[in-house]
Amino acid sequence: MIDQAQASDNADDTSPAAPAADDSAVEKKPSFADMGLRPEILRALADMGFVEPMEVQTVTFPLVRAGRDIMVQSRTGSGKTAAFGIPFADGMVDPKQKSVQAIVLLPTRELALQVAAEIARISAQSGLSIVPVYGGAPMGRQIEQLRAGGQIVCGTPGRILDHLRRGTLHLDKVKCAVLDECDEMLSMGFQEDIEAILERTPKERQTLLFSATVLEGIQRLARRYMREPELVTLSADFVGVHEIRHIYYSIPGGQREAELSRVLAFENPERALIFCNTREETGRVAEHLRREGLDAEAISSDLSQSERENVMARMRAGSIRFLVATDVAARGIDIENLPCVINYTFPESPEAYIHRTGRTGRAGRSGHAVSLIGPTEVGSFYYLKLLYKIRPEERALPSEAELRSKREGESVLRLRSLLPDDVGSEWRALARRVIGASDGERLIGCMLRGALSGKGAHVERPAPPRQDAGEQAAPAAKAGDESARPSREHTEERRSRSGYRDRERSGPGRGRPPRDGERASSDRPRSGGERRERIERSPRPEKESRPAQATPTSAAPPSDGREFWEVWSEEVGRTPTASAAPPPDTTEAPSPPPPAASPPPPAASPPPPAASYQAAMPGYQAPAPGQVRLYLNLGRKDGVSTDEIVALLASTGVSVPATSIDTMNTHTYINVDAADGEKLCAGLVGRERNGRAIMCEPARPPRRR
Repeated sequence: MIDQAQASDNADDTSPAAPAADDSAVEKKPSFADMGLRPEILRALADMGFVEPMEVQTVTFPLVRAGRDIMVQSRTGSGKTAAFGIPFADGMVDPKQKSVQAIVLLPTRELALQVAAEIARISAQSGLSIVPVYGGAPMGRQIEQLRAGGQIVCGTPGRILDHLRRGTLHLDKVKCAVLDECDEMLSMGFQEDIEAILERTPKERQTLLFSATVLEGIQRLARRYMREPELVTLSADFVGVHEIRHIYYSIPGGQREAELSRVLAFENPERALIFCNTREETGRVAEHLRREGLDAEAISSDLSQSERENVMARMRAGSIRFLVATDVAARGIDIENLPCVINYTFPESPEAYIHRTGRTGRAGRSGHAVSLIGPTEVGSFYYLKLLYKIRPEERALPSEAELRSKREGESVLRLRSLLPDDVGSEWRALARRVIGASDGERLIGCMLRGALSGKGAHVERPAPPRQDAGEQAAPAAKAGDESARPSREHTEERRSRSGYRDRERSGPGRGRPPRDGERASSDRPRSGGERRERIERSPRPEKESRPAQATPTSAAPPSDGREFWEVWSEEVGRTPTASAAPPPDTTEAPSPPPPAASPPPPAASPPPPAASYQAAMPGYQAPAPGQVRLYLNLGRKDGVSTDEIVALLASTGVSVPATSIDTMNTHTYINVDAADGEKLCAGLVGRERNGRAIMCEPARPPRRR
């Protein structure tokens, strides 16, 4: 018997004063090359990413190569598959002999597939043929593979017996038989099947037995079918490796599903396998988690093989966060890098706890096991602690305040990772100003929500309506925005409209009190001609006089996607021309308005061609025929010059002269050939300048001034 922990303790006791020169030799870990493997095996292991052998491999390899029968007590995920797969590929199985030379018995079909796949990768350059044999799959395909010369068979006991009865599988040339997860197979009732299969193999075969626990049934099986087996104990006095952290919550047990939700909210595992004792519990727990908004699925023996494989594929792909299963359904489940295992209900036996927790912390990785212990489960849990000498950490169910505090702390950590830069004194001063404001909490809360949700701090606004070419898109009204102010253009447009209506209302009896000697319009007698004149001079309805443009409101955002302060700073920097004319004097008698059949008022006429803007807007460069005008969200306030913009555009492969660039205070307009416009916009997408995302898109038609 080889006990690794005991051997190391004895070595420490007998040689306390070992020379320092030997320390380097002790600390040096063996490599696969030190094991004397063939070059093709070393290359295959390197392709698999194996750097150095694990403990179970280094201990068992010399014994297997010497032809000894061994009983290995090692936890799940400790590298047992490679412990017998490497000897198979290194010469135990002859690739030239087209018959079954090694057989591996496993408890579940998932394990049969996984073990067969890993042995195939190890022997990828050795020319061996591996055949997985399991129930729930077509028999014909397996028969074809066996007849083609399968040399290593990995399968479940039931399906292997089916092939033996049919005569499609022959074990008379088997050199080695492996019983993997032997305690699981015995607990599933496969003892008679295992004995029937071993009876069909030669008596001089080599037998390798791997199990997480060595119970009395395993010892009886070893005494009957193994020849002086060597016992290798790697996990006798503890459950799993020391990296596994055992945690338990003492719960009242009345509302276990709600208590599970609180535990999950506090532990917040990235992924977890949740164990239940019955199939009814798995469906109930999975449904409860889905109602809580969590990605959860239940897996049980009621599912077909294709459904199980589909669920497992989604779990490995990360689309399922919580997999709820019973012990029977979870047998053979192998999820790489599973960080957490949760016992919703405590298992009926300590051995089941071993197999549950063995699915986390595998291959030297860290993991933790969480158990919910109700009043009726205290005795079983106490017996587990005594039997396997584990020291679990006890935790109380978190309160709502603790959950909220934990979420806030995680949000602060996330903000620090998202915003690592120092913004400088100016922005810090603004932050203090916001904190001291009367609605500072609301403002900061909106910004935090935007930063953590990834949608930005601004409230989303509806996109402007699509209109025909040559028409200006009307700004979408945004009511309730206290910070918005009407732009000068909007104010003057409303003022001109109101003046037009005032002029129509001006005159005796309209817009002013009657002069001396005049009678009120309601008292003055009217002739038929006056009545006809008033009908002809009556103003047209507003609906008819504004067919192509909606009336903007003071809270309307800019239609080109810019912020209000960008439009405002641009408007202030320009010299008003036509719109700066003084309003007409409403005290004078207005000229007669156009008749009903005359063209609409000037405000409703379509925008003039771009050439007229060149006279109305100094500095405006209309695009030449065959060119497009682009908008770039970098301007003088960003500290860029025209030369820098020329260099930025040239980096996309488009050369633009400085004369075609119009740099404004907050943005820049660029005239380029239509063929280069799309290439230029695509080349600037995703770039940043001083932490600001660069945006380049076709410019909106200029507003009439």
